[in-house]
Amino acid sequence: MDSVDRELQKQHLTILASHGQPQFTNTWFPYTSGEVGPYYVQSVAVTRNGDHFAQAVEALCTLISSSHTLDGYDIITGGETRDWAFSFPVAYALGKPHAMIYNSGKVVDASLEGKRVLHVADLNNEGSSFRDKWVPTIRKAGGEIVEAFFYVDRREDGVQVLENRGVPSSSVVPLDSHAWDILREQSYITPELYDSLQERMEDKRAWAHRALRGNIEQLENMLLDRGKRAKALKIINIGYPEIAKELVETMNKRGHLIMNKPGEDYEPQTI
Repeated sequence: MDSVDRELQKQHLTILASHGQPQFTNTWFPYTSGEVGPYYVQSVAVTRNGDHFAQAVEALCTLISSSHTLDGYDIITGGETRDWAFSFPVAYALGKPHAMIYNSGKVVDASLEGKRVLHVADLNNEGSSFRDKWVPTIRKAGGEIVEAFFYVDRREDGVQVLENRGVPSSSVVPLDSHAWDILREQSYITPELYDSLQERMEDKRAWAHRALRGNIEQLENMLLDRGKRAKALKIINIGYPEIAKELVETMNKRGHLIMNKPGEDYEPQTI
């Protein structure tokens, strides 16, 4: 990333912070992948302010226009639904046609057959939408996805997912070590949280193990809440199967839950 990109990163990280993003916790947030982390980010928060939104669109257009890997493209796509907040105005600003991709696999507004496709999205996290929806849909529709651009990139598994599919990607706000430096300098995060974020970048899985063990009651509460139980089971069985047995045994010993072995379709109950 060059100096121009770093300037964009700082400018838009400051904009996001003015909207309370990212949101941090001293415990952990559950992610849709089944993993847990110390923060959550809603990049579409910039749409609350017209000037900030315009700057976000302009920044994405700047990245696209200066891309070193992009060798021409015919159409811009965005995935259901938050991507559309950025993909529509970017396509308009660059004078390109736009196609909406739905979760169902439906492509609306333009044909992708024989087209070089540029995908614009709000956020890159674990990459499941790209892996399971956007890339397969674009290719099935006869298009070739040549690059992806994000307003925010959490710099997690989604980066590798795109690389594995041969899709280069760039972002206005990569949430990397430099981002945490910026937020610490702005006193948006505490020194303790900064240290935790840096530790997580060194070993994301080890950080999650410590967070789950140190805040086991949060997992218990999710299991006892019917609306959150599926997410809790995903954390145990899919996110961290290597410590699933330990987590279940710990909760049983605490006397709050009666549970079967991890991996089964068990029903937590209060004692």
